[in-house]
Amino acid sequence: MDDKQSHNPQESPSSEELLKRLAIERLASNSPWHTRFFNTPVTAQFFTMFLLLGFTMLYLSISYSGNTGRCSEECQDEKSVFQQGIVVDEQTLTIEMLEYELNKVITPEEITKTRAVLDKKFSAVKKSLLQGRLVAAKVSEQVLSQRLGKQYLPEIAGAMSLIAKNPDLETVQQLYPAGSIFRLLNEAITDNKAPQLTQKAFLQGQTGAEAFQEMYALVKLQHEREQQYITRVEEYIASMNAYMSFEWLSRLPWVVQLIFWTWFGVLINNIVWLIRLSKNRKEETDLTYTSTVYIMLFPRLMIAPFISIIFLAMISSGMASFDISNLNNLPAFLVAAFFLGFMSESITLRIRQFFNKLLDSIETNKQPKLALADIEPTPSFKPIANTSLASLETNMRALVNNDMSVTNIRNQVIKKSRLDSKE
Repeated sequence: MDDKQSHNPQESPSSEELLKRLAIERLASNSPWHTRFFNTPVTAQFFTMFLLLGFTMLYLSISYSGNTGRCSEECQDEKSVFQQGIVVDEQTLTIEMLEYELNKVITPEEITKTRAVLDKKFSAVKKSLLQGRLVAAKVSEQVLSQRLGKQYLPEIAGAMSLIAKNPDLETVQQLYPAGSIFRLLNEAITDNKAPQLTQKAFLQGQTGAEAFQEMYALVKLQHEREQQYITRVEEYIASMNAYMSFEWLSRLPWVVQLIFWTWFGVLINNIVWLIRLSKNRKEETDLTYTSTVYIMLFPRLMIAPFISIIFLAMISSGMASFDISNLNNLPAFLVAAFFLGFMSESITLRIRQFFNKLLDSIETNKQPKLALADIEPTPSFKPIANTSLASLETNMRALVNNDMSVTNIRNQVIKKSRLDSKE
């Protein structure tokens, strides 16, 4: 047995095999770089995931880099979409819903539900405040109009008179000077610029100074109550958040968001294709993997954002229809951008078909030439046809009767008078 082992040493490769290996290596060294680098789907898969990770890190760094240099106070002052989309009107005390802002994060149905919740929660307080305005307006009308004769704060005095004459909550809501009456009265008392009022009581009532102090106290109390109401509403709005907030999409311009999410769609579509090839679960539309086919990923990444912008422009202008029409909504915009990247090849084909139809709809019509022979001038005088002696006599009698008619004579007189006036 030892003799057999000694007689069967490890065989060295033959010269023919060495030449074959050398030829293969020689051909491989002369092949293009993508053939050597992306020779298998596995290497292509890892490279695509590396690109996806790199784009993700770049996207996150750009999205959050704008907030790092700001101070903490400015960051705290940033308002959410709900704070921008729900405001309290200081004059009417109405909670207004700005649908354009709210549609960025919630649907119209949710906006309606939110409005109903806010009305139910704060409507009773709002009605109480309007009733307090009515009381303050009546007292102010007695002081400013009856005792001061509308000489002091005439505009406010006029508004209070109108409220006293029409004591309903709608009038109070629109005419009560909520933003100015307390400020002006407070400045007058602080600077000792209050009007001179008599100390004498009218009909066993209050003196002028007491009435003025009562008016000021009611206006101050009303102002404080309204400010507390506005603060409560704003705090409640600040606590509201969407179930799944996409407000981070508004940190970058929409074009930048579109470019990145289109790239994400292209890369993920490429990864899904490579996964199917690795599992031998090809679809009918799948291509056989080659390095040449794979490197088409790079031109797709280049043209996909431009295709996406063109497609969104077609939707916005009404030239094309798409189920995702509310692009102002942040989640819908995210889905549209990713879809346009994921299906970039199909979208490109559809756009090409659209422009082919648009080109076919263009028609050119030749302007027909105008021939001088086709123009027949209308004669200004048509001679009378006299076919016989009887017809000649009839025509002559008609001409004589026409010249002797009242209308013809009148026309001739008018014509002659005009000629004379010109001369």
